[in-house]
Amino acid sequence: MPPRLLAWVVLFASTGLAAAQSGGPQLLTVTPPGAKVGTTTDVTVSGTALDGAEALLFSDPRIKAELVGEVAVEADKVKAKGGGKAAAPKATGAFMFKVTVPDAPNMLAVPTFDVTDVRVVTKAGLSNPRSFSVGGLTEVAEAEPNNDVPEAQKIELNTTVNGVIVSATDVDYVAFKADAGQNVVVSCLTTTLDSKLQADLLVAGPDGKVVAANRGYRGGDALLDFKAPAAGEYVVRVSQFAYTSGGSDHFYRLSVTTRHWADAVFPPWVNAGGRTVYGRNLYRNPDGLSGPTRPDSWFARPDGRPFDTDTLPPGPVPRTHNPFHPAGSVPPPAAFVDFADFPRAEPIPLLTPQANTALDNDKNDTPETAQPISVPCDVAGRIDRKNDRDWYSFTAKKGDVLTLEVFAERIGAPVDAFMVLTDDAGKVIAEVDDSPDTLSPNQFYTRSDDPGRYRFEAKADGTYRVMVSTREAAIQAGVRDVYVLRVAPETPDFRLAVMPLTPHLPEGVSVPRGGATQLTVYVGRFDGFDGPITLTAENLPPGVACPPQVVGPGLTKATLVLTAGPDAKDWAGFVMVKGAATIKEAAVSHAARPFSVTWAIPGQGTQIPATPVLSRLDRGPGLALAVRGEAAYSLAVASDKPLTAKPGDKLEVTLKLTRGKDVKDAVQVQPGSFFLMKRDGGNTPPAPLATFEADKDEVKVSVDVPDKLPAGTYSVVFRGVVPDAAAKGGGNNPKPPKSAYPSVPVAVEVVAKEVPAKKKPK
Repeated sequence: MPPRLLAWVVLFASTGLAAAQSGGPQLLTVTPPGAKVGTTTDVTVSGTALDGAEALLFSDPRIKAELVGEVAVEADKVKAKGGGKAAAPKATGAFMFKVTVPDAPNMLAVPTFDVTDVRVVTKAGLSNPRSFSVGGLTEVAEAEPNNDVPEAQKIELNTTVNGVIVSATDVDYVAFKADAGQNVVVSCLTTTLDSKLQADLLVAGPDGKVVAANRGYRGGDALLDFKAPAAGEYVVRVSQFAYTSGGSDHFYRLSVTTRHWADAVFPPWVNAGGRTVYGRNLYRNPDGLSGPTRPDSWFARPDGRPFDTDTLPPGPVPRTHNPFHPAGSVPPPAAFVDFADFPRAEPIPLLTPQANTALDNDKNDTPETAQPISVPCDVAGRIDRKNDRDWYSFTAKKGDVLTLEVFAERIGAPVDAFMVLTDDAGKVIAEVDDSPDTLSPNQFYTRSDDPGRYRFEAKADGTYRVMVSTREAAIQAGVRDVYVLRVAPETPDFRLAVMPLTPHLPEGVSVPRGGATQLTVYVGRFDGFDGPITLTAENLPPGVACPPQVVGPGLTKATLVLTAGPDAKDWAGFVMVKGAATIKEAAVSHAARPFSVTWAIPGQGTQIPATPVLSRLDRGPGLALAVRGEAAYSLAVASDKPLTAKPGDKLEVTLKLTRGKDVKDAVQVQPGSFFLMKRDGGNTPPAPLATFEADKDEVKVSVDVPDKLPAGTYSVVFRGVVPDAAAKGGGNNPKPPKSAYPSVPVAVEVVAKEVPAKKKPK
């Protein structure tokens, strides 16, 4: 995304704003992090501020949970032979639930697993999500001691082991028996489950020799398969790569199975005809021994054997739940990509084509043999041999404006793609590599290894060529090294992501009765669309409202406020945030995709880090929300009439405060809209705009309207903050406020300054 004209807008808020909603329940671990369909399992959730835990909220409503009660928090244990020291426990509370996963139709996307989200609902509000896997295999817990080969935990084939690497030097072993010629798939899910473990996976045969190993298959997940050379006992070894870390947040699900695993789908499109699935055990009977195989002679597994393949008929790719339910972990760079998970395979995102489609013809390795494509076109290709470079050609007339974009990393390919655009004579017009722009330096880090979206304006009639390859092409090629090149006329549009306010801590979204809560909305603007976007919310429970709010022209970050009336009932569920705009006289609407911070950076406290935190797309039918508790006070603009201002003017507003019976403190007023904030550096909260003294319930505030703000309608929010009395001196790591609530937003119409007429020369 190109830099926007409002580059001066702050990218993250002050500590006073950021920490205002970070004191709610925080879910750290779920043990075990999954369960088998058709069973009821005791599941323990642990974290901070979980007091008064009442229920679990799953993104799949078919999964039910019953509270058993509070349990003791266990510290990370150092294994007798594991060595090293375990990290100090961070959880302050834990609760056990009986979780029932029905054996319902379509419960599993594949026979092995699917993934849902779970949150803890407490008397104080809603926690952040954690991944919870739904499996089709026998489930067992890791059993100690299992730190060496003689102590390996005995399991049967088609079993999932739920375990934890509790210290940096911890190693876990499991053993199973296999028959000669049996093909066994071993997967270790970590990143898919929100775990910090970077799994290092190894299998040794009956003779002690290594038969297969893997790490970094997809993030921290690891995967391998092997054909048993002899009947006997095989041993799987799991550890943290390079023995760098461990702890209760290094959990995993290790599955040893003869069932199938799909690695890739080509072409990687939704609703494509003749899709081919590449994987392992695709044509094996349940015992993994017999059955016909259809190997693909072009692509080989790490041990040299060809992949199994399956050709599927054309048709749509529905998800069994809803659009926001990917089996894998979707990071911010893929936030604005339209895709669906392939339902018959492990997490494989398939792109939604927006134009005509074509396939790489495998005869286009040079500029002279460039494959002609018709614009608009989505063309799917693969780096199918080392040093592969794919050339395509298209025609354009002088003045044509086209968008060129490559999707690779954002649709799950383990590659760093780039493209080169030339004219018909071979003169390079542009070489486009990593997309460096990001919507946030920490919470929503959208930088990608995919080439940045490129705007091309033809300077003359003619034929143009574009080459696509990867930076790893000299050493890496295979079924997963896929890409889609899109060449299409410029199409102004937008996409939205919505997140809890705090930019560096995991949290859920809760609104108190008689109060309000504030969310952050990130806007992806494409192909020159800079118009206003109106935000609304659907499926709200009784008593909860979302006044229509406007993301002003050009803004890529805005706030959204939800309010709850004093009579709103306790509730937990999902709401849908939407954005609407007019683009070229046509009404356009998109649902906002919900994201959450996955893990905080250790030791940061309330200080906002200068580096990105881990965030991912939430699973579920929208934004998870709870109504809980009572607001200590509420803040509102005295008049609901639209305000008017000019760039560079001062916006004068009267605010009213409604105090709860226990609020005797002074309440400070700070700007709650990002475009009104000034940042002087560091994490010191800004000076308040005004203060409601203990005996006042009305105050006038004055805020500067940025001089470069384009004309248009904006939603303005103010925040009331009761500082913690112990946070004297501020500094770079101040304590969060005792309480903070946003005001109901008010519309401000910014009108353009009058340009003085030029005097005619005498």
